[in-house]
Parts: sequence; structure tokens; C-alpha cells
Amino acid sequence: MSILMHGSNQKANMLQSLLGLFLQSTHTPYKVIDTLAHLGISISTDTINAAVEALSMESQNSLQRLGRSLLASYACDNFDVDLKSYIPTVEKSNDSLKHLTSGLLFPLIHGIMLDDLKCSWELWEKSVLNPQVDDPHIAHKHAWWDLLKLPLHPELPGLGSRLSCWDQFNSWMFLQDLCTYGPDYFHQFSSSIPKPECIEPIPLVKTPIFAAQAMDVNNSTVSGNIQVVTDLLAQGGICDPSDMSGEGCESDVDSLDISEYVILIHGDLGTGE
Repeated sequence: MSILMHGSNQKANMLQSLLGLFLQSTHTPYKVIDTLAHLGISISTDTINAAVEALSMESQNSLQRLGRSLLASYACDNFDVDLKSYIPTVEKSNDSLKHLTSGLLFPLIHGIMLDDLKCSWELWEKSVLNPQVDDPHIAHKHAWWDLLKLPLHPELPGLGSRLSCWDQFNSWMFLQDLCTYGPDYFHQFSSSIPKPECIEPIPLVKTPIFAAQAMDVNNSTVSGNIQVVTDLLAQGGICDPSDMSGEGCESDVDSLDISEYVILIHGDLGTGE
């Protein structure tokens, strides 16, 4: 049916467009794609290239709009691609593994405002990497067990129980495990266990994710991590004012001053080094 519609109207090419993009992603030879295009099964290679260019431009504009709002978080991770050659040579017999880096951008939600991220100087004044800060002003490092000493959930009035919040949760978990994994006699009471009361719940929100362009950078080194961060920020429209020649940087667009703001970047263990 789609082939018949495409034969009478060239714009009715949804199926052909999907098949054409799929064939392009699987590295199908251009001769095969053009042959299928003449049969009305796919779109031509020129149309595929134009569609890919339009989608890439739209993705780039979305990345820059999100990045220049400064309400975005970045994520990166390394991946390897084995680029095997059809005709192996002696010089490149062991050089087929390529180390690349992928990147993602996603907006900061749950009511985060730009003023919430305006704390760069305060963090720098308390950072151990700042050579001009005295020891009394450096923030002490904490471990995970230090969180147990914090009053994360103070006792709220009106709960109708003498148990603390932790004890109420522990009692609910004990009953839940007893009726689920305990003797068969207790299985009949599983429906009688009420759900635990929510305390400061975080609303469930769907976060849109924008894929950045893969980078030909090996982030297993310190210099590679620096280059990954620089390239990711450039794709988000944030560039060095002294160098506006990078990818994603346009000379006619004013550079942003991010010195007072914090930008969250998520990476692997090598990023922290």
C-alpha cells in the first residue's frame, strides 16, 4: 500500500524514509539504496543525506538552546569501535580498535533555577584544589556513614505513632518481608499491609535527553577528559571567549560568562581524576 501511495504521490514516503535511514545506518552500498529507490521501496541517497543534514542541524540547535540556558547537565562515557578493514594490511593489522566518547545533555528539572547554580566562587573558596585557601576554610571530606548522623527526616508532628520515621519504615519492611518471603501462613496478610507514608517525596518527571555528537577523543587520559569537557560545552553553545573557532561556536553569537555558575558533568571514574 505504501509503495502504491508513493507511486502516485512522491511526498507519501514515510515508509521509504524509514527504510532509507535504516539502510544508511547499516552501511548499505549506495547502489543498492538507489536500486531500491527506483523500485519505490526506499528514498534516494541524496534525499537520505539531506534528511540526515536537516536532523543534525535541528539536533544542534536543540543542544545549543539547552546548553546556553545553563540549566543543563552533561554526561559522557567512553566506548570502543572495532573498525575492521575489508583488505587488512600489515601496517594496520592491529590498529582497528577506535576509542571514542559519547555525550548526552539533559535539562535540570524539579524547579531548579539559575540562581541555584550561582555558587562557583563559594565552592572554589572551599576547594582543596585552590592554593590560596587556608586550611580552616577548606571543607572537610565526608564518607557515606556520615550521612547516618544527619537528621535527614526530622520527626514530624501528627504521624500518630510513637515510633520514629526510621523505626516505622523498618517495621513496615519487616512485615513486608515476612508476608512475602516468610512461611505460607503469612502470605494471606500481604494485602492488609498499608503502603508506607511518603516523606518529602521527589515527583516523578520524565526527563528529555539530547544526544550529542560522538567525539574522537580517548578520555582515559587527563588531557582527553579536558578535551571531552571542552567539546561537550562547545556543542552546548558554551565556548571559550578567546577561541570561538571550535565546533558549535559561532562568531556572531555572544559568548556566555559561566564563571559564577556551576555546570554538572557526569562521567566515569577517570573524570574524577
